[in-house]
Amino acid sequence: MFDDVDTGNRPVHRSIGHPVAGHNAAIRRGHAFCLGPYWIGMSAEVEVVDRFLVRLTTLLLRTSAEGSFEIRDQVRSAGEAYGCAVHLSILAESAVIVITHPDGSKVTESIHTTPELSRLDQVTEVKFLLRRVIDGTLPADDADRALERLVESPRPYPPWQRLLGLVLFSAGFAPSVQATWRELAISIGLGAIMAVIFIVSERDRRLQLLLPIVGPAVVGIVAFTVFDAAHAPGGPVVLMLPALFVLIPGDFLCVAMAELATGQITPGAVRLAHSLFTLIQLTAGIVIAAEIAGVNAEALFATDIPSALPYWLVAASWVPFTVGLMLTFDARIRDFGWMVSLVYLAWGVQQVFTAGFGPVAGTFVAGAVLAATGGILERSPARPPRLIMIIAGFFALTVGALALRGFATLDGSELIAGFNDVRNAFMQATALTIGLVLGTLATAHRPDRARKRAPATRGSSAAPAPPVTIQAAERPLFAQEEEAPTALFRLSWRRPGTRS
Repeated sequence: MFDDVDTGNRPVHRSIGHPVAGHNAAIRRGHAFCLGPYWIGMSAEVEVVDRFLVRLTTLLLRTSAEGSFEIRDQVRSAGEAYGCAVHLSILAESAVIVITHPDGSKVTESIHTTPELSRLDQVTEVKFLLRRVIDGTLPADDADRALERLVESPRPYPPWQRLLGLVLFSAGFAPSVQATWRELAISIGLGAIMAVIFIVSERDRRLQLLLPIVGPAVVGIVAFTVFDAAHAPGGPVVLMLPALFVLIPGDFLCVAMAELATGQITPGAVRLAHSLFTLIQLTAGIVIAAEIAGVNAEALFATDIPSALPYWLVAASWVPFTVGLMLTFDARIRDFGWMVSLVYLAWGVQQVFTAGFGPVAGTFVAGAVLAATGGILERSPARPPRLIMIIAGFFALTVGALALRGFATLDGSELIAGFNDVRNAFMQATALTIGLVLGTLATAHRPDRARKRAPATRGSSAAPAPPVTIQAAERPLFAQEEEAPTALFRLSWRRPGTRS
């Protein structure tokens, strides 16, 4: 017999009951399937624990666009709270979870979902929910209902506020690209166009898939034809970068390097390949726009020009940038203070050390300080997760815009300048990655473990369960699990078709 389990994304089907020797099920429906022996007579308490752990894994995987570093510890700790041993193997967009109950029965689920950078509010609320589970104060049926409500909850901001957020996101980033009044004004206009495309793409799967090409193509055509970007001081690509920043995978590039550095080879390699391909798509969109507008590829260059904005305005621009990020990716308003504080910490440290030692050293030190500060602050159960606090600062330090500028310049005649930009982008991305890893390891602490076993349902016994052991021979052979340092980020976000 089979039981449908709503994971908050797509139905997952499982087999239930006692083991039947020699019989293995391979059931696949939609994006999830079950592998393992048939079981008969699963109790309601066991079923609700399984449903909660599968739903939890699905949500954590879907919100893991900024890395899946912490998922194993989070799910294992939740399982221990209900007397289960959990084995979890994770790839970039899928996971296999094996739940072993005190009586030795097992349930195996395979989950597939697209990692997204969105719903940062859910990332925060999951931390608080897991705290109650680990403390042993929340029965599994209550936890599952709370998690279901969280998964199905509407976005905290309506589309018009998120559209405004995207414009602020673009305008706030503009002074750090080119500190001129022209850049700021045009970034607001192009940012509004990109915001409309971005919001519409969330409702249209076809546009979502084509967004890395359609977005820069539309923005580029407007920039070339309306704002005469071909003759803009500093070059046309610089003029478009703030509006396209929401699509540039600079953060994913760093996360991929961090996963590779911490031994998560498969997800890191997949994320790295995806990031590079997204940069190529964005470049293709800009080139297509130039050709449609009749602009020669020779115009796709970038040069530095003197700053025309007062320094206080450049510094103040990180406030609308952070507000825009909060609205665009659905972070809680009450977390804004932490986000803006750490973006100024990261930016300030980078400015000081870049002036004294150079951009690579400045980015490295800023990344280390940002990760260490977030790790220390995260230890309080009342504060949001590390990812929420450092995300704005992390975006401020990423160099995806520099990489995109280099790729676009390579299409013209300025090959040396293009290669220099690409080289500098990857050097600074590597420095940022190492800094984040170092800061995380410096503040690492043992993951939370269940303090006492919580009852599975209201009124059920919470007596300690006998220990459960998973023998090595029973571990899945098709997925590799490597322990990694405690999570660099815990992120839930999505830039449709790109930052995934």
